Amino acid sequence: MEKFRVGVFLFFLLILAVLTFSLSKSWRLYDDGYEVTVETPESKEKDNKDNTPEPSDSLDLEDGNGKIYWKQYFIYPHGLVTESGGFGPDGILSHARNLYSINLKDGKVQKLFPHDVYIWDFFVGDFAKKTVSNTIDDPKEDVLSLEKKIIILAVTEDSNLDGVLNYKDHKLVYLFDPETSGLQTVLPDGFHFRKLVYNSAKNHLTLVLGKNPEKQINKRRKLPEPEIKLHIFDYDASSSKGILSGSLEALVTPTNPNP
Repeated sequence: MEKFRVGVFLFFLLILAVLTFSLSKSWRLYDDGYEVTVETPESKEKDNKDNTPEPSDSLDLEDGNGKIYWKQYFIYPHGLVTESGGFGPDGILSHARNLYSINLKDGKVQKLFPHDVYIWDFFVGDFAKKTVSNTIDDPKEDVLSLEKKIIILAVTEDSNLDGVLNYKDHKLVYLFDPETSGLQTVLPDGFHFRKLVYNSAKNHLTLVLGKNPEKQINKRRKLPEPEIKLHIFDYDASSSKGILSGSLEALVTPTNPNP
């Protein structure tokens, strides 16, 4: 009887240890993100010469995470982790460390980012989905029309200087064209992604952007974060040009406390 009790106790202790390890790993992924890769001049020179997968990457094409797009391109997300939410057609956030593209016609393999980054989400740019905001109104249709483009929302710089890349850092927007193997940066300098606006014109991407605050010079005393000014940005993927609106806050007349 005593051996049975000890066996049951060890069994539950093992389950508790496994659950603790799994949860702590998930919490660290979403709270801390991925470690920042410090680039040296030597590593940049190497990346310019060779864009093949690094030997340290642990890739498993049998894990079921890769998908075929447009019947020709196999896109594989390295370190894929999913959760509900996101702006894509399926309403799922797809986090990853990097993306690989394999052309099924010529076998060419491309690594999209030279070093691992924090990809917050990625999805095709041509879709229509219905969303329901409440139980009274009819579903509304949200549409994007970017032909054969993959939209990537990624963190490539440690904007808050906490030593890791995660959702707390400023997100940038990239467009990947598998036909030309081109990876375009979309946002103007000094701005970061806040929200995607649906139902834009064909081959246009309309976004809500935030202006990056000025970096604090006084490191001893941390000042309160300034209010982020929001702008509308419309990007034409055909011409690779965009139009940035002014800030709405500039049109608001401040109230005079002493009339």
